[in-house]
Amino acid sequence: MRSVRSALRTVHRLLTDDNVDLWLLTAAAGVFTVLGIVDVASMSVLSSAILALLAALAVAQIRSRKLVAEIASHRSGAKEVLLRDFPADLIKRRAEADDVLLIGISMARTVQGARDDFYRALLRGATIRVLLVDPTDEALIRQASLLRPAGRAALLAQRISSTLDELTELKDSTNGKLEIRVAQFIPPIGVNLLRGRAHPASITIQHPELRPATEPGPILHFEEQDGGWFTFYAEEAERLWTTATPWPPTQQQKLAAIARPTFVDSFGPELLTAMDSAQDLFITGVGRTTLLTQHYSKFERWLKRGCRIRMLLIEPTSQAVEIAAERYYAERSPESARARIEQSLRLLAELADTTGGELEVRRTQHPIPLGIIAVDAPESHRGPSSALFAEYYTYQAEGEPKFVLQPADPWFGQFLAEAEQVWTSASS
Repeated sequence: MRSVRSALRTVHRLLTDDNVDLWLLTAAAGVFTVLGIVDVASMSVLSSAILALLAALAVAQIRSRKLVAEIASHRSGAKEVLLRDFPADLIKRRAEADDVLLIGISMARTVQGARDDFYRALLRGATIRVLLVDPTDEALIRQASLLRPAGRAALLAQRISSTLDELTELKDSTNGKLEIRVAQFIPPIGVNLLRGRAHPASITIQHPELRPATEPGPILHFEEQDGGWFTFYAEEAERLWTTATPWPPTQQQKLAAIARPTFVDSFGPELLTAMDSAQDLFITGVGRTTLLTQHYSKFERWLKRGCRIRMLLIEPTSQAVEIAAERYYAERSPESARARIEQSLRLLAELADTTGGELEVRRTQHPIPLGIIAVDAPESHRGPSSALFAEYYTYQAEGEPKFVLQPADPWFGQFLAEAEQVWTSASS
């Protein structure tokens, strides 16, 4: 029974094989050849058989040529997937679409160029959604500017803000279904997702480049009938939209977006690493006794190698010492605070005598609320290690919140200028 089933399956495979005609021709040719050799078939029969075989072979050739022509036509008409430019009819399709989703960094050229089209689309009831990068996030804007051509990288935040203002005005003037969102991330793709009755649904994708010389690319275009990739990118675009934040932001979102300093309990080894390579150190504080006693030998080495050091402390005979002592979290008398400052002044005088280095000390009657260690802060000395290490002197609270600023940070110049002003008004 099994042998019969196996034989039937074999016959079925042979009959359904794409080359069954060739197998039959081969078998027939073999049979008639044998018959001719053993002189069973006459010459007339063999001639007829040969003509029949040639006719069958000709039919097989015709079939093969049709297949080859069909394959060639598919190849010549194949749609190019990776494009350098946007599709020629993109603007027309976008103007006639009933549902538009745009995602990009600033979309300034798109919104400005299509404003009239959007105005008419909103009046006829179309839905338009636009997602841009959040212009209030400075760090994000710096990263996004790397994906812009060199001529369009500057003033990126202003461009985005201008686009948002234009979209807001467009929404107000039409009272249409225009939604605006901003992303707290850089969109990994630019998107034109279009749906409507005039044209099949389509999505045009633009991949970003790092500092592109011209239009970033490649550009991909898929229509709904393309199936898988249209669905793939359309779903990704919707996920990007869902993750973003509505614009304009609520009051709570505005508060959450305000930049906050990052405080630490200790500067760690980064402080001494920066000071080790410094050419200019500017240090302010109440007494700085702990810094001097723990790292006295380092100060000697820094001065001997030519580092310029300025130290600003509180005048030990001034009333500012009493204020500093009162705000210290542990019980400390003004006399104890004066003694610590005077100890620091003696250590600094010894350093100046033994090293012959460029060390200048001044004393202020101002109760300094913030101590700093500015490493290579002057513009003439700035380099990779330039930084401002600051610590707040809290009122009777344990610990002194610390933070670090670099020259590129907005408040670096503010804190440095304030310290320089106290230095200028202090006495030697």
